[in-house]
Amino acid sequence: MCVKFEGNVFKSGKYWPIEVPALYIITQGKSRRDAYSMIKEAVELHVNRPHFEVEVVPLPENKFILRAKRNEDDKYLVALLLKQQRAKYGLTTEEVARRLGITKHAYAQYEQARSVPSITKIEEFIYAMSHKAHFVVNIFEEPKAA
Repeated sequence: MCVKFEGNVFKSGKYWPIEVPALYIITQGKSRRDAYSMIKEAVELHVNRPHFEVEVVPLPENKFILRAKRNEDDKYLVALLLKQQRAKYGLTTEEVARRLGITKHAYAQYEQARSVPSITKIEEFIYAMSHKAHFVVNIFEEPKAA
């Protein structure tokens, strides 16, 4: 699995606000480069796992891609996505689990990165939280070596 989140960076006065909307994380820097560094640090602090790192890949038109440096760490980004979206809608893990028709323990396994949901499950989780799908998560399987 390879998880990538699109973000935005733009100049506002003398600062560069930067955000990853799906992760509900916003910060700013004194330059574009500083802003990239700040969003990298913010995401890594939210994940709070030893040796976890993300990389920021600039794109044209004030966009960028944020992804885990190691594919095996994608599960932490998925867990962060679920936690941040749940918090955004002011829900408890019990409320989300009830909406999904599963146990609180089963849902918590995903937020703790102990289980990795499929893309279909992620969509179900987000819909259960917001009752609308309002962003796309870019997740795909890496091709296997021949």
